[in-house]
Amino acid sequence: MPPSGRRPTVRAPRIAVVCIVLLAPLSFALPASATAPAARYTVTDLGTLGSGTASVATAVNNAGVVVGYSDVTPNVTQHAFKWSSGTMADLGTEAGGGNSRANAVNDAGQVAGTADRLPGGYGYPVRWSAGGVIQDLGGPVTNRLGVGNAIDPAGRVAGGQRPADSEDGPVAILYDQAGKPTELGSPPDSLNAATGISAQDEVVGGPAFTWHAGTLTMLPYLPGGGGAGASAVNVSGQVVGTVALPAAAGGQDAALWRNGELTDLGTVDAIQYNQASAINASGQIVGTADPQCQPCAAPVAWLRQPGGTLSTLNSLLPAGSGWDLQRANGINDRGQIVGAGLHNGSPHAFLLSPVFAATVNFAPAGSPLPIGYAADTGAAYGPRSGGLSYGWNVDNSANTRSRTSATAPDQRYTTLIHMQRPGSATVWELAVPNGRYTVHVVSGDPDHTDSAYRLTAEGTVVVSGTPTAAAHWVEGTAQVTVSDGRLTVANASGSSNNKIDYIDVIAS
Repeated sequence: MPPSGRRPTVRAPRIAVVCIVLLAPLSFALPASATAPAARYTVTDLGTLGSGTASVATAVNNAGVVVGYSDVTPNVTQHAFKWSSGTMADLGTEAGGGNSRANAVNDAGQVAGTADRLPGGYGYPVRWSAGGVIQDLGGPVTNRLGVGNAIDPAGRVAGGQRPADSEDGPVAILYDQAGKPTELGSPPDSLNAATGISAQDEVVGGPAFTWHAGTLTMLPYLPGGGGAGASAVNVSGQVVGTVALPAAAGGQDAALWRNGELTDLGTVDAIQYNQASAINASGQIVGTADPQCQPCAAPVAWLRQPGGTLSTLNSLLPAGSGWDLQRANGINDRGQIVGAGLHNGSPHAFLLSPVFAATVNFAPAGSPLPIGYAADTGAAYGPRSGGLSYGWNVDNSANTRSRTSATAPDQRYTTLIHMQRPGSATVWELAVPNGRYTVHVVSGDPDHTDSAYRLTAEGTVVVSGTPTAAAHWVEGTAQVTVSDGRLTVANASGSSNNKIDYIDVIAS
């Protein structure tokens, strides 16, 4: 462990983290050549604001709403944007301010970011309401520069500001719904600004730490390494970021922490500096490998499937797309990825969408529907809205349940359907194009733990575990191949009182 005082962290490039001077110029390296095999994603150019020429996307929610920043006039001012269904809206700045950036968006449409109070001045953490009203979270002290980096479903913002009596960088702070700040470090300057927050109220940042309900945990480094930094955390507590290599090797790799155990994810194209930027509920990870020098090869955006290796995003695009995808900054639970790259030479934000994705929540008819999810209310297999076809081997609607729970991470975890009741359905199917899929399944019940959850997808065990009083939900992710046009989910051997809450199916 490093000496006491401000803990060292890996200083990796993270476009969404703006700590000292709010707005540095947007910059992009020359495009790298890439040969694209069969396309697995479609790509959308998000454009720019006003007469701007450059933009960066930093995050995307489950509704497919993207946030980021764009220059409004070339090389003069930059504004935060929110993009939805083909339209980019300017989120504006503080009254009297000149610049802003959006760094995160929740499913309710609230946005966390950074804005200055005077044109070209220091940045302060801000939050935009779903309707676009900006709130300065920075307090009355004018030299407490800072950033809002992440936002949870309830609207709490993770980020930080520098101490009022210090010239150092921002320290980790969590701002509640009213804007009240809580410093997470003890002493405050032992932690740098927080960078991520989950639906489970788990906050992460650098040096690599997690914070939950007042308990701070430092994450492990590589033996002989010089530190680590956490960038993001998903709903099940998996943390991603960057870990420094031993001094003899130099550089840094992308990193994953699961249950506190570190996995070195390596890098791509032998690039010396690599960072994992975001992770979704399925465990898909995106990031950027950046040489961090000029002139050098361009940065490379990448994706990692759970348990797999890193694949460059350029290798997943249609041939002749005109894109060089250089930075991957965010991913949602539908597998959509956002970042920045060059489109026919222009530095623009992008939205990458899988060629097929289906996210389905199992619930009684009339239940609130989680953002980005289709409803399965127990009907037998057949056509559904949105061009999907799915359902059960027999009508199973009598076995849907809706619970009320303060412990559930979000709405997806409060509803379920039984799969082993007398006379109930036992098999659920989803029509998909033949191919490879990432399948993420959650089973659980906020009110009961009298189950042994074991489910398969295409014969591969995805969920396997027994709930406890401390952990009511069991989840899992698997890579499966479909060859008959239907993804099949069924009870596995050893299951008892099986239930399913929701499923994410993403072409991989």
